[in-house]
Amino acid sequence: MSQRIGIDYLPALTHAPGIGRYSRELVRALAPLAPRPELRLFAIGGGARCFGEVELGLEGARNLCLVDRRWPRRAVRALGRLGLGAERWLGGVDLFHALLPDYPPLTGTPRTLAVAELPPEGSDADRILAAACRGSLAVIVFSRYYRRRVAERYDLDPGSLHFTPVGCEHWARVELPPEPPPPRPRILTLGAVRHARRPLLVLSAFEILRRGGIDAELWIVGRAADAAGSLRAALAASPHRQAVRWIEEPREAEMPRLMARSSLLLHLAVEEGSPVTPLEAFRAGKPVVAEDLPAFREALGELAEWIAPPGDPLAVAEALARTLSRSDPAGAKERVARARSFTWEATARATLSAWDWVFDSGKMVTRRRE
Repeated sequence: MSQRIGIDYLPALTHAPGIGRYSRELVRALAPLAPRPELRLFAIGGGARCFGEVELGLEGARNLCLVDRRWPRRAVRALGRLGLGAERWLGGVDLFHALLPDYPPLTGTPRTLAVAELPPEGSDADRILAAACRGSLAVIVFSRYYRRRVAERYDLDPGSLHFTPVGCEHWARVELPPEPPPPRPRILTLGAVRHARRPLLVLSAFEILRRGGIDAELWIVGRAADAAGSLRAALAASPHRQAVRWIEEPREAEMPRLMARSSLLLHLAVEEGSPVTPLEAFRAGKPVVAEDLPAFREALGELAEWIAPPGDPLAVAEALARTLSRSDPAGAKERVARARSFTWEATARATLSAWDWVFDSGKMVTRRRE
């Protein structure tokens, strides 16, 4: 009998970026592989379902079960406390792959956990993630740097940390009609408007760039989060606000065209363990100006424009100006070639290897005895 793997699939149906994309693309890449485990997808919880079977890439997929219910998460948690964990709704699984440290509830089934970003040290979120990592048989991360960092931060056995590369070819599946370039350079930022993504620094750097005589435009594509109020106030006071567009409700179907029509991606972050966003730009051949984070440099090498010192709007503006001034067709080919080595199939195969390690290591037997 094949192994039965439960996967948290609720983000795949309700969230376009981040863990939603990871969950969608992981299952999409696992589905055609042979041999593979029997996949049982848990999608019980609130939120609008944004994707259908065709968009998910699951048409005709076999040996796959999806359990989808629009119930409030608080009700699911309450049922978990009564012994009705996610594995019960899936008809029983041998292992559950979680994307969040505290959802869905499980009642004894061993699990693996994916970690793409670390919360501030000492925060409630940090304590929750620490407990979840220590309670998981394996932790899957998306950079070699995070394999070391997560193990050290939470005092984990390094052998239980598994690096899987992240894929980035999802938007390349979309065929776009040829279009003329925008009338002026377009700087694109992607991701929820959070303080950790430095939106005020982005705006300050953009204003310096414009004052320096570069007639560029800034497109901010991301939902409102903890920095939304600060950004709104800064935009209202900015003399360059007419050159800024903020798309607060991005649609996944629009993303390939938004990337294709940008001049570059600007990606700032205080802490990230996955290089997926800059790799998405590379896959489209676009230059990247990015925070010099280990997970980014590990994937992008010297093909990105790194910002130093971090947090300095003038340094960001100068990096943007250098990048916009270059005509770089050879660099575009190099970026595409680098990104093509990061595929979701490689992610799926590395994840299967991590699950095999769990089953072969004897940890499953030990956990069940406990």
